[in-house]
Amino acid sequence: MSMISFRSAAFAALLAALPLTAQAAAERVEPPALAWSFSGPFGTFDRAQLQRGYKVYKEVCAGCHAASLLRFRNLSQPGGPEFTAGQVTALAATYQIADGPNDAGEMFERPGRAADAFPSPFPNEQAARAANGGAYPP
Repeated sequence: MSMISFRSAAFAALLAALPLTAQAAAERVEPPALAWSFSGPFGTFDRAQLQRGYKVYKEVCAGCHAASLLRFRNLSQPGGPEFTAGQVTALAATYQIADGPNDAGEMFERPGRAADAFPSPFPNEQAARAANGGAYPP
């Protein structure tokens, strides 16, 4: 097939498809407008929903995805899940954080504190890349 006939066939196919796209656009149904609690400058998020979101992250997502730029204390900030200080302390304590070195020069693990960052599920960047097919961060 010559280049000219190929171009004319492609152009004809394009012209044939135009009425179909115009017809589909005419039959398009717009979704209804919804009122969201977080809409506008004074909107707020549902605190219970945000707390459930943290629970989903911890139980499902944290096994593969790091949140190492966040600190446990961020969970108590306004506009977020707004856990109480006691809840944040208890949540942080469920994690083991690598710390050290101690007096003997060895690294050790301790319960998490509110000021600690969320630990990465991987020991280093290379392990994260290997587990995620070369993509980092996970």
